[in-house]
Amino acid sequence: METLRIVIAGGGTGGHVFPALAIGEALRKKTPQVHLIYIGTRRGLEADVIPRAGGELRTLWISGFARRRIIQNLLLPVKLLVSFLQSFWLLLTVRPHVVVGTGGYVMGPVLWVAQRLGMPTVLQEQNSFPGYTTRKLARRAQLVCAGFEETRNRLTGCEVIVTGNPLRPSFQTLNRERARAQWNFDYSRKTLLIFGGSAGARAINEAVSAALSELLKQWNLIWQTGRLGIPASTDSSIVQQAIAQHRLIVREFIQEMPEAYAVADLAVCRAGAMTLAELAASGLPAVLVPYPHAADDHQTSNAQSVTSAGAARIIKDSELRATTLLNTVEDFVASENKLLDMAAKMKSLAKPDAAKRIADLVLSVARKK
Repeated sequence: METLRIVIAGGGTGGHVFPALAIGEALRKKTPQVHLIYIGTRRGLEADVIPRAGGELRTLWISGFARRRIIQNLLLPVKLLVSFLQSFWLLLTVRPHVVVGTGGYVMGPVLWVAQRLGMPTVLQEQNSFPGYTTRKLARRAQLVCAGFEETRNRLTGCEVIVTGNPLRPSFQTLNRERARAQWNFDYSRKTLLIFGGSAGARAINEAVSAALSELLKQWNLIWQTGRLGIPASTDSSIVQQAIAQHRLIVREFIQEMPEAYAVADLAVCRAGAMTLAELAASGLPAVLVPYPHAADDHQTSNAQSVTSAGAARIIKDSELRATTLLNTVEDFVASENKLLDMAAKMKSLAKPDAAKRIADLVLSVARKK
């Protein structure tokens, strides 16, 4: 049986890298006769995560527009040209049966070149509102695997299959009791999970910092600050005391994120598509603070699709303060039934077989070549 050569292009953030890995792992489980090559950048999260997961990574010299870095942006046309040439050479060398795109700046040149070379392409669009690159590439793609039903109405002239967003296998085996033993909290109190992605979310961190003493009166806190770290205004004595009393865990980045979801009763976070998929898989209701500067404001669109199902609430980034945060989460403490109802509604949104479905579709396209 001929080995299927499959290229997966995507990177920059976890929202693009982890779907690529999830699809790749599902493909390996489907057939041993597959050679996977991931394409990313040297500076994105993929440069660390993919090799650590045992994946073969090739990199392109490309980046996005950098705000307030005029000199760096002068190189963008050169980087774009080089990335197209690199994509052309790589694809001609590998001769993949199919090229899969999971998003990020690196996806554009790779799939554009693949389509001009007559190679089959599949797009995996995580967001409810598809980005510009997806909208342009979709017209020549064999199919688009969408994370949200709303995506179907926003893409025309192409085949769209709503598969849900692919998650790592660790989200299929969540165990609350095992997670509780790991985090070692006092579980007579509920646990609040707070995070804003690997970079962090300034608005969320500052609101939590200002509300920290009040939050700790009722909640255990798992607080992922991201690279931004704890705001300088945070009272360090409150932090140290809460850590010593096993009521607070503060980390820049949480490696065991599935276990953090499993132990939590409520989350406060951004509304990235993969975050919402992870919340659904975990059945974890959330207070969502969409990132206001996301392309096409897609995080607000993502959040609205979840809140319309009654599984979350939204606080606008511009309206997030200590008081609005406290008032919102306090409502959940006061009503156990409300929390349980929202958890059930969040769980109903889960699509646990998304990675397997996407793998099946990718293989069907590859075998038609």
